[in-house]
Amino acid sequence: MKRTPIATTLCILLSATLMTGCSAAEKPADPDPSEMVQSIHDALPQDIQDDGSLTVVISGANPPWWVTTPGKAEEYTGAGAELMQKVGEIMGVDVEVVAIPDISGAFASISAKRYAFGFFPYADSVGGPRERPGAEFVDVLKEVVPFLVKKGNPANVTSMDDLCGVTVAALVNAATYKVAEAQAAKCQETGQDLDVLGIKTVPDGILAVRSGRADAFFTGGASLFHAAKESKGELEVVGDEYDNGFAGQFMGALLPKGSDLTQPLLDSFQILFDNGDYVKIMKKWGLDSEIIEKPGVNLYADWLADNPTK
Repeated sequence: MKRTPIATTLCILLSATLMTGCSAAEKPADPDPSEMVQSIHDALPQDIQDDGSLTVVISGANPPWWVTTPGKAEEYTGAGAELMQKVGEIMGVDVEVVAIPDISGAFASISAKRYAFGFFPYADSVGGPRERPGAEFVDVLKEVVPFLVKKGNPANVTSMDDLCGVTVAALVNAATYKVAEAQAAKCQETGQDLDVLGIKTVPDGILAVRSGRADAFFTGGASLFHAAKESKGELEVVGDEYDNGFAGQFMGALLPKGSDLTQPLLDSFQILFDNGDYVKIMKKWGLDSEIIEKPGVNLYADWLADNPTK
């Protein structure tokens, strides 16, 4: 498998049978590069220092975090790409990406130290009912989880309680799918059906709504607000004023518990928060509603401690 530097071309890595490699492009000019911080570089695991690079796991296209260019599906731009490039500059290493669609496979490869960490970004679950044993998170945003619907909201979806009698699309490997299935069970208790359409990618969910296969697409707000903006009025986001089963949903980088990279990564993000690059990048990609005041480790667990009834 070929890993590709963020500074050149960002490639989805499928398999050796599907793809033999990616052509490198010249590194784009960075008008405001971050300076390497020696103490952070020195805190990196020795193998990363020696190699001069680290590999970050993503799940593929996820606008506005990881945005592909028409005709160049193997290349990414987006908020995730820009943040990871800045992190690499601060750490003093090149950052490469590899796409592993399944989060279980992604975490297994990270735990085995094949790759450094994951940044889709992933939903923090530490301390909650959907906790992934052995994982920890460096959180950099707080997500809302609403619904994408056709303009005018023909199925009148506004919250989880409005899903009975409709078809909702959700990513099969995501927590939203489990939440939707739990709601389907509640609907059955009232004699109604909720059909949960399992899809593999964010673009699949958007297409399901456009085509009428689903009345709503249930996933993270960042992707949905971006999709609505790009739809030229055909789609809209509803239900963002409700928690929809995801109160206190912090998101960020996925690492094994006790990883040697947790502190260097947290310190790198803190610099981006302090120097304004974090806010600049988040606002550039329409992520204003996701911004938090400071990064942290396992912020969801802290939130649960402050909200024990949730």
